[in-house]
Amino acid sequence: MPPPPLAPPAPPAAPVQKRRAGTTAGLRTVARAMGWLAVTALVAFSGMIILTWDHQTDARSASLRVASIEAPATKALSLNAGPASPQDALEGAADSPESPQNTPVPAADESAAHAAGPRLPALPSPVLELPAMREWPRSIALKGTPEVRVVSEDPQKDEFIYHTEHFEFCCDAPVGPDAVRHFARVFEATWMLNCQLPLDLRPAPETMRKWFRACILSTDESYAATGAPAGSSGYYSRADKTIYVPISSLGMKLVGQKRVMLDQSVESNDTLIHEITHQMMGRWLPRLPIWFAEGAAEYNGITDFVHGRFFLSGMESRLKNHLRASGGQSAGSAIRFTMLRLPELLAMDHRTWASGLSGVAGKENYASALLLTYFLYHLDRDRNAAGIIAWLRDIEKGRPHEQAFKEHILAGRNLLQFEAQFIHAWRQTGIELQFVRRGGAEFQL
Repeated sequence: MPPPPLAPPAPPAAPVQKRRAGTTAGLRTVARAMGWLAVTALVAFSGMIILTWDHQTDARSASLRVASIEAPATKALSLNAGPASPQDALEGAADSPESPQNTPVPAADESAAHAAGPRLPALPSPVLELPAMREWPRSIALKGTPEVRVVSEDPQKDEFIYHTEHFEFCCDAPVGPDAVRHFARVFEATWMLNCQLPLDLRPAPETMRKWFRACILSTDESYAATGAPAGSSGYYSRADKTIYVPISSLGMKLVGQKRVMLDQSVESNDTLIHEITHQMMGRWLPRLPIWFAEGAAEYNGITDFVHGRFFLSGMESRLKNHLRASGGQSAGSAIRFTMLRLPELLAMDHRTWASGLSGVAGKENYASALLLTYFLYHLDRDRNAAGIIAWLRDIEKGRPHEQAFKEHILAGRNLLQFEAQFIHAWRQTGIELQFVRRGGAEFQL
């Protein structure tokens, strides 16, 4: 059979005109260029947005703040404290080469440590205005006298408002800028103290407020009408984030209706500094155990404050004087003091604390909180507050304080070992501790 006929050849493709091809290529090039320009503009615009957000509103940006102050590698001030190595049977375990005090504690598995128990949202971090120091300072001083601005003075409403850099003072009498300048030094210096201690607390006013608020009352009656605790010389209200202070506690007195005079009978600002410290820790208070909230405020309160300067050297002697005033007994050169057992102190909640404010228990509680806080600042392990600083950083991130305490402060020790080292460290400074049981809840490992 003859082979099948071949298929006719395909018609040639239509010729593409050079002009059309050139036009299409040009359009593609322009489109590609415009696309790159759009992407570049979008990236630049996004960068502007990010930079604007960083600089104006988002204090959480790591580029604009110090997220934490790490523990210094060098030894911090010992503040006249002696060596803390145990020497008797009670602390014998601590002196052993295998004791937790002398053996490096391996880093805990972070995922396992943080998985136990619920977490809270991380604390919002305010814009860093004054950075914390890396080592414990010898003194912290306010430079000059605070500037005072008169916001309003309205005798008809008995409302007189004054501003300093960080505080708003609302008064019910015409205190005047000169008097405000006198007592504002305590407030502004206490703000600076809480900023610069290595704890890195970063004090900030409440949301939507630019200033910390203080109400100054001209009479004891007007002060009592705010709900002030009986016999107090000032208090911080967590409900409205305000300090209430009678003018008599500020070293002044009102003469007649318009004249303010200095009152030389007021010798100490201890209570006021204590309450201002609570205000500086306002964003932390819902997260902190009561022993540290009160212990930190007591520590600042017993610090020498003279003409706008806090003196943090020589704290040990002031602590001993404070213990004597709180019921401590002299025993030769030493002081004997009875404090609450550590397991009960660590487990105490705000309600239990408040129920024991009056009487001997109240003094013991405040002094016990101070002794524990001071120990963690200056006497534990390397005496550089590394454990409590790490503890605060974890609380700031949302970790429950009990879990953080076990990891960063106990750090491999059990409560008996921790208590033994606590007793021994204080004995080395000339303070003999005895413990009282009240039958309250105890801290559980």
